[in-house]
Amino acid sequence: MTIDTINVIIIVYDCIESIQRLVKRGVSALGRVIFVTGFKGGVGKTTVSANLAATLYALGNKVLVIDGDFGMRCMDMVLGLESETLFDCSDVLTGRCSPTAAMCEVRNRTGFSFIPAPMNLADEKIPKSAFADFINEVRNDFDYIIIDSCAEMTDYYMAFAATADEAVIVTLHQSTSVRAAEKTAARLSMMGISKLSLVVNGYRASFAEKGKLPDIVEIINRSSVRLLGVVPYGEKLQASQEAAELAFMGDMKKKASKWEAAFYNIAQRLCGKRVLLFAGAESLKKRGAYKGIALQENREIREE
Repeated sequence: MTIDTINVIIIVYDCIESIQRLVKRGVSALGRVIFVTGFKGGVGKTTVSANLAATLYALGNKVLVIDGDFGMRCMDMVLGLESETLFDCSDVLTGRCSPTAAMCEVRNRTGFSFIPAPMNLADEKIPKSAFADFINEVRNDFDYIIIDSCAEMTDYYMAFAATADEAVIVTLHQSTSVRAAEKTAARLSMMGISKLSLVVNGYRASFAEKGKLPDIVEIINRSSVRLLGVVPYGEKLQASQEAAELAFMGDMKKKASKWEAAFYNIAQRLCGKRVLLFAGAESLKKRGAYKGIALQENREIREE
């Protein structure tokens, strides 16, 4: 199976999926809850969650990011909000504060919000219903809710997963990571989550061409999960994460990076657009020139 064949299959699948989603949702304005996950640690779940959320926001959507990795809590650092959070998910789940009180605006941008995970796991038992109530309370106010999960099947992992409309499984470009993605998909399917998709992070095309790493077709066959997108390997992405830089959140006159173009394609596909797998990867444009990207000066930015 060639990449062109895969692109055709993906486009047909997306058309059917878009129709099914419209029929299911009808006139409802409920936001989509996306559970970003994977049973293997270090595959880039937080990186994918943060940059996917930023790109969805740049496309004009209202987005809420929830750090569901209790005890680890890294998302605040990636979003550049390490010292700006007061409450966290556990405060909301136990009724100590409202979801709105726990939210922080990312880069002071209205419509791009974040709720952190607790730094330390408390002994208190939180009922599964509290997670459902939490998500039901916030989903009316956002187009997308991105939940960044932990890598272990904990009680709160399953509780968050149960609130999701779909799951995005993240894998590195490694055989062991792809195996973990396969196991993740099987377990989520057993939980009743039928809409699953795969993001390959750190893809090295040259290694795949030489047979040193599995190619896209092999990854799809091994994982048995529909491919949503591919993020190319690059040290600049790692450096950007350290600097808390997010996709399409900087100078819109600056040319986008390859990883930004990849997240643009992934976000577009989530929004129901028919986009080829590697569209625009070799013809990068200025950030503000990408179709649908709302220039920051046209978005409401709260003054500090």
